[in-house]
Formats: sequence, structure tokens, C-alpha cells
Amino acid sequence: MPSRLPQAALAAQAALAALAGPLLAGGAAKVLTPADRLAWPYRSAALRAPHGPRLAGGAELGAAAALVLLPGRAAPATALVTYGALTAVAQSLRGQRCACFGAARLAAVGRSHVGANALAATAAAVLMTADLPARPRLRAVAAVAAAAVTATAVLVTDRRRAAAEAGAERAVEHSTEPVGGVQLYVSDNCPACRALKQLLGTMEPVRRARVETTVVSSGSELPPEMADMSVPCATAVDAAGRPVRAPVSGIGAVKALIDTITITGSEPAHAA
Repeated sequence: MPSRLPQAALAAQAALAALAGPLLAGGAAKVLTPADRLAWPYRSAALRAPHGPRLAGGAELGAAAALVLLPGRAAPATALVTYGALTAVAQSLRGQRCACFGAARLAAVGRSHVGANALAATAAAVLMTADLPARPRLRAVAAVAAAAVTATAVLVTDRRRAAAEAGAERAVEHSTEPVGGVQLYVSDNCPACRALKQLLGTMEPVRRARVETTVVSSGSELPPEMADMSVPCATAVDAAGRPVRAPVSGIGAVKALIDTITITGSEPAHAA
């Protein structure tokens, strides 16, 4: 076998390794992130946390290893099966929180998730037309590089979402619009929602009584103006239940919004 690959074959090897990168990053994130920090959507006995994330992460890491090590058409076939399965999973979870890359604050599963996985499956199908020789070292280097790029993109997205939530929290604190109550939206599989519930438990009863909580299972159950937000999210309303401020998302911004509920002097601040 020649020591150097033709340019087309080298590109095919790199493309195959690139498909391993997101699997490597996503699998490692699921395995290494504590289960109580994951917005894990499955509740069945076999897939529920903490075993479910470890099982899914281990499967992704195994698939990534197969893409690096297997010769011939076996590697792209593995990629096709893996990304085909991920496409189906993404389609079934549309509107729910994404634990694709651990605890990173990403958008709810939507068309972009389905499309990205379907595109990867299509690329794998194209690569099956080539009988690629095993080049584990080359693929390993390219796969690690692809995983690093994926992790960087996820980190940047997470930081931007955190900055947006912090900005929303500051805007809430500086707003002077009277707030009569808060309509809060949470989900059962959201770690931030559980933390917010604990914070609500420390507030005075009259303030808690002004918070109307709705448990949703997907983003499609949120109001249209909040469909792209992650839970917990909330909107402020006046005494008649009409929205008076822009909706906010994130535990800090939601708590700040609840703190702005106007409590009159005639209402008891504490339970008797």
C-alpha cells in the first residue's frame, strides 16, 4: 500500500473522521457530566438517568471508535446507522431540551438538530461508495480535531446563551413596569427547573401564590412567543392576566422576574 493517499481518498478519510468528532464530543459529555445536571428526557426503566445518559454516551463513544478503526465500508456503514438513529431520536424529541452535549445550554431540539443528523447520515451513505483502507492514526487525529471544533462551538453557544440570560436578568431588575403575577413554564426533566422550585420554596407565600406554574413536555406546548426558549421560562402579567413584559428564560432571569411581583401593604408577607 502506498504511504501517501490520493487527494480524493484523503478527503474521504477526513470526512469519515469528521463524522466521528461530534460523536466523540457528545458521548464524552454524557458520560462525564453528572446525571443530575442533564436535562435527560427519558423516564423508562432502561433509559432513565443515571444509566440512560451513560448508555447513550458509551454507544456514541463506541461508534466514534468504530469510525476511526474499521476498514472498508464498515466504518461509513456504522456512521450511517448511528446518524440515522440520531435523526430518528431528534425527530421524536422535537421541542424538548437537548442533552446532546451534556449540560450545555443549547436550543430545544428542532429542525436544525434533525437536519444536521440527516445530513451526516447522507454523507455516510456517500462514503460507503468508497472502499477506504484503515488509517487509524490519520482518522484519530482528524476525529480529535473535529471533536475539539464541536466542543468549542458548543461552549461558545453556551456562553452566548448564558450572557443573554444575564442580560435579561439585568433588564428585569431595571424595569419599572408593575407586575401582578408570573406565568412560569417548567419541565420535569430540567435541572434548572428543580433548582428554581427550591428557590420558590424559600419565598414568602403571598409571592408564591402569584406564580402560576405550567409543566410542559416540549417546546410546542409553550406560548408562540416563547417557543424558542428553554425552560424555565416565564412572562410577567398584570392583575388581569395580560402580559406586561417580554418573556424571559433561565433561572436567574425568572427568579428576578418573580422578585418584581408587586405586593401591596394589605397582603400578608408571611404565612400566619
